[in-house]
Amino acid sequence: MANNKVGSRIARIRVLALGAALGIALLCPQSARAIPIFAREYGVTCEKCHSVIPELNAFGADFVAFGYRIPGVKPGAVFPLSIKVNVVDSSERQGAGPDGAGLPKAIVDEIELFTAGAIGSRASYFVEQYAVDGGEHGLIRDAWVTDRVNPWQSRIPLYVQAGSFTLPLPVDPETFRESYQGYALFTQSVGGNPFTFFDPKIGLRLSVGDPLKGLNGQIFVGPGHDRQSGLATIGLDTMVVVQDAFGKFVLTGYRYAGARPSLQGALDTFHRIGYAITSGQWGRFAVESVLQTGWDSQCGVRIAMGCSSSGGFTQARYELTPRLFGLARYEGTQDGLGGFLRDGVLLVGYSPNESSRITVEDVIQHVPFTSHTFNLQFTKAL
Repeated sequence: MANNKVGSRIARIRVLALGAALGIALLCPQSARAIPIFAREYGVTCEKCHSVIPELNAFGADFVAFGYRIPGVKPGAVFPLSIKVNVVDSSERQGAGPDGAGLPKAIVDEIELFTAGAIGSRASYFVEQYAVDGGEHGLIRDAWVTDRVNPWQSRIPLYVQAGSFTLPLPVDPETFRESYQGYALFTQSVGGNPFTFFDPKIGLRLSVGDPLKGLNGQIFVGPGHDRQSGLATIGLDTMVVVQDAFGKFVLTGYRYAGARPSLQGALDTFHRIGYAITSGQWGRFAVESVLQTGWDSQCGVRIAMGCSSSGGFTQARYELTPRLFGLARYEGTQDGLGGFLRDGVLLVGYSPNESSRITVEDVIQHVPFTSHTFNLQFTKAL
């Protein structure tokens, strides 16, 4: 009985926090719309880089590719801190544990703190700290330094990045994702191997060429470890990405390889190979498709055995107006051990102003029967 009272009290506190965060976001004046770090540094509005946050336009994609800098333009001196608040009301209880781990349906899902700035004429730094993530205590996601090795006017850009960062995937799994529902392909793990593409990795990344125009190649090298896994670090993980952007299309291929301790004591050497095509990425209608296969040498629960895995998704986005858009996604994964997942996402999003967004989505799952989960999401950048 006491536990029920405590749980009820925690739920009320979280709902009150949700209301407070939403109220603060809604009361922010229109004149404060362009206060995120980069808008302040360069004296522009949020719409310079975004259509509906966090969706990037072509200029915003260039800005990210250039290490969050405008080539040849010195950013102004500002207080280097921005905040993003995301609140969610869902038809399902939230949290990672059974029955939402005690979290209510309405939660303050994320509170993110960002700091960034320029270092010299071509380098920059960026830190993204989750104060709250999934309604619970968060961790640092990005904390890196990047340097444009050669001059801005060089025909072939060359970048080096070091620190903790999201892997160079053809579709961003977190920061620029518009749906509350994550990509099953990027959260998929196989057997006892905790590796997923969703979590950031610590290491070095070399990028050669412009990722938005023509050929681009990227190489990542980092310790063979997954944070919070409790497993020992094994050797080095590597990732190779090759991309060709031409006209309205972007073709991408990638290969990730590493090793992890297995439940049987032997090393699980694994790889993931993916292919992606994007069409009309910066237009009113865009389609992104990713297909991935994988192999683990040790993935059995009781006996040593290898297995293959696979998955993919197709996502289409249509901009009805500059502030109103629709999105549909279908995805599926199989882990080689009999685990098969399919789901679809139907989403409508609206931007009340340039630094906020409201989305309503229906997540249609088939595990093992068809079910619907409805999520209402409000995001505000401060």
